[in-house]
Amino acid sequence: MELQEFTSRLAAGEKTFPEIDLADASLLTVDLREVNLRGARLSRLDLRGANLTRADLHAACLSGVDLRGAHLFMANLSKARLSVVELSGANLHAANLHAADLAGIALRAAQLAHAILREANLRGANLQGANLTLADLRGADLRGANLIEATLRGADLHGAKTEGAKMPDPSRNPAG
Repeated sequence: MELQEFTSRLAAGEKTFPEIDLADASLLTVDLREVNLRGARLSRLDLRGANLTRADLHAACLSGVDLRGAHLFMANLSKARLSVVELSGANLHAANLHAADLAGIALRAAQLAHAILREANLRGANLQGANLTLADLRGADLRGANLIEATLRGADLHGAKTEGAKMPDPSRNPAG
């Protein structure tokens, strides 16, 4: 599907675009709230500041996508594969990232409070300054990740792999 057809159908109120293939576009002004993009292939897109609240990106493949400052509140990114994706400053509050591949992704200062990151691959990810308050990180792979200045207050790290991870100062994350 061409970008013009996608934006026209979206403007007409259509919300379901499973397995769509979009590349080389700027979607800064497009409202993607509650859009079904399950299994989509999104590459080289500029989605800075985009609103993807409650969007369904289950098993989607994102490559070279700029989502800095994007709103992904309660979005479903379970089993999604992200490569060379920028999520710094993004709002992923209560997002479902269960078993997502986020290896090496930039999530600096991202809002991940209450996010489900169970069994996610965050190996080598940059989570510096991210808010992971009450996040579910059970079984997540955090090896080599940068969590300096991250807030992990109440986060569940049971079974998480943290070898080589740069962890935050414990005084920033008191129990309770």
